[in-house]
Amino acid sequence: MIQLSATGSGRRTRLIAAALRSSLAGLLLGSVFHMPAQAAFVEAERDSSVQAGGGQQSAQNTLLQADEISYDQDANFVTASGAVEIARGDRVLLADKIVYDRTKDVATATGHVSLLDDTGTVFFFESLQVTGDLKQGLAEEVRVLLSDKSRLASRGFRRISTAVSELYQAVYTPCDSCKGSDPLWQIKAGEVRYDRDAQMVYYDNAWLEVKGVPVFYTPYLAHPDPTAGAKSGLLLPTLGASRNLGVFYKQPYYIAIASDQDATITPFLTANAGQGSTFEYRRDFRNGQVRLDGSLMAGDPQLNEDVRGHFIGWSRFDLDENWRTGTDVNLASDQTYLRRYNFRAPSWLTSNAFAERFTQNSYFSANTYYFQRQRVDVTGSSVPVVAPLLEYNYLTDPDSIGSYWSFDANSLVLFRETGTDTNRLSSRVAWNLPYTTAGGSIFTVRADVRADGYYVRDLQRPVRKDVFTGTSGRVVPEASVEWRLPLVSDQRGFHQVLEPIVMVAASPNGLNRESIPNEDSLDLEFDDTNLFSIDRFAGFDRVETGPRINYGLRWSVFNETVGTVSAQAGQVYRFKPDAAFTPLSGLAGHFSDFVGHVDYTPSALFSVDYRFRVDKDNLAPRRSEFGASFGPDLARAYLSYIFVKADASTLITQGSTEEMFAMLSSRFSEHWSLVASHRENLGRLGGSIRTEFGMTYEDECFLMGLTIANDSTEDRDFKKGVAVLLRFSLKTIGDIKFNTDVGSRR
Repeated sequence: MIQLSATGSGRRTRLIAAALRSSLAGLLLGSVFHMPAQAAFVEAERDSSVQAGGGQQSAQNTLLQADEISYDQDANFVTASGAVEIARGDRVLLADKIVYDRTKDVATATGHVSLLDDTGTVFFFESLQVTGDLKQGLAEEVRVLLSDKSRLASRGFRRISTAVSELYQAVYTPCDSCKGSDPLWQIKAGEVRYDRDAQMVYYDNAWLEVKGVPVFYTPYLAHPDPTAGAKSGLLLPTLGASRNLGVFYKQPYYIAIASDQDATITPFLTANAGQGSTFEYRRDFRNGQVRLDGSLMAGDPQLNEDVRGHFIGWSRFDLDENWRTGTDVNLASDQTYLRRYNFRAPSWLTSNAFAERFTQNSYFSANTYYFQRQRVDVTGSSVPVVAPLLEYNYLTDPDSIGSYWSFDANSLVLFRETGTDTNRLSSRVAWNLPYTTAGGSIFTVRADVRADGYYVRDLQRPVRKDVFTGTSGRVVPEASVEWRLPLVSDQRGFHQVLEPIVMVAASPNGLNRESIPNEDSLDLEFDDTNLFSIDRFAGFDRVETGPRINYGLRWSVFNETVGTVSAQAGQVYRFKPDAAFTPLSGLAGHFSDFVGHVDYTPSALFSVDYRFRVDKDNLAPRRSEFGASFGPDLARAYLSYIFVKADASTLITQGSTEEMFAMLSSRFSEHWSLVASHRENLGRLGGSIRTEFGMTYEDECFLMGLTIANDSTEDRDFKKGVAVLLRFSLKTIGDIKFNTDVGSRR
């Protein structure tokens, strides 16, 4: 309830009340919410229709409320007292008392002064004084809770313009300091300036304190305010040491180019492997994105190369609702560079440019590929270049009986500096009919014919002991029928599904002639995932031939108490052995090896899975994969094991692989977590591969991570040994500018 103490009565009293309220609202709203003075008064005047009997919000969303408003005509003072509130939208100012000196054009708010702005920042003052032109203001004992939960406090506050404010004897921290002890870290400065237009906070004579102990001084420091978004400046560094690099230091500098693009340049200094820099560039377009990443290093005393480096480029563009294009470029100057300098180092670097078209029933793609081997030494001139690889797929809509047609086409041009060059054109037409009987049996009938044509140069033919250049081709008719019968049972809380599956497929024998090269079907893995595939070769150059039967059994059970179990096992019977399959592929001979899997998940705290391929004659393991994870976040463990029997007749596996990996992670407190892992080679030349331990501390204002790794592998200039990596982040001021020249301040 607003009460008015002034001479006069009736309509004049109400008009005086409205005028006084509009003056106060305009002055205080304009000052604390950075509205232009004239606009603030105009908006408040629009609220003059509010009656003295209460505080109502107008259409312009401006409100002044108080227990009492009085006007001293002799002193020319307007006073609002008792739970004073000024509100505009999401912005609110509260005080016990506000006095406006109309002669000096100064308003003073006292007693529990606080304001909330539309960004979520809350200000607290012992007292606040502002001038009517809104250009100057003073405050005492200022405390600020910013929108990102960081805190700022100072002894005094002065507003020197509509955009710039100054704080004196100020302290800034994002840490929770409400517990009475010193925050983990804070910045103390004699003077702090906030530029609202630049969205920057500047410090003079600043000390960084950790647990109350000064650890770093700079005469000048600046960082963006929480609403600023990206700003150019230094990011926090990375410090480490390793056998390959010695002590190394990375100091990133972030460049905010525009709202849609930015970059990061990071000088990379090492004690043992030269100096250089990494770079990142990111840009968003209306219809796509571009990301560039790379590095250049020079001065490595262990090698003769003057400059080494790598480049990664990624782009995606949606040309319209049907077409998309993109690139993935991954290049390195040599085979050991990425591992030596601690970059991501896959076995192969693949560069690809593509275009794709999608419609409701069809898909088209055009690709080019370039490869770089990063492990075993491979002659660069023998690595193929693919330019182009064209693919087209089309499906018709189902007809009245549910059948549909499919058409697939593929074209390849592959060449090398030395070795075989391949040109291929392939097409397939297929008819498909899925059908479910009244008894629950599910049939899938398929009939197709495929034609492949090749032109090859310099193809080695071991059987004929010659080199072939010319054309070759084949026609592959194929038919298959798959039968499944899902049997469902619900008894005593157990939901079970048992599903026998049989597939019969047939195609002519002897279609993998020696005059047809094998570029894309070298790596064959027979397992439970392709047990019921018509053709288990991954590519086009080899086809599975002859009549065969794929058969197996799937079973799954669910119970709220014991969890979920799923399993599958099966085998292939071939009426005539196919010479395309090697002895250890699991598919040679009449009967194949047995393949399958077992997965068990009793709860979110435990899961285990096992995949296998065992010899058909003696059940000896040919391939085994085991994985298990168990435990809560307090102590979570993961264990995996893999064994692959060597197949000396292929170019892919050079020896049996047997490897174990174990990892333990723990979040043992609110802020602390650790992870430890070990990878072990259990084969003939066994031994440790890599052991790693990491510990991380993270709270609301600080992150620190320490990683120690022992890598036991070596490759030319990549040496085995221990590496230590330390990283830390002072949250909310990741973008920092340091400048020791005080004369260069803005």
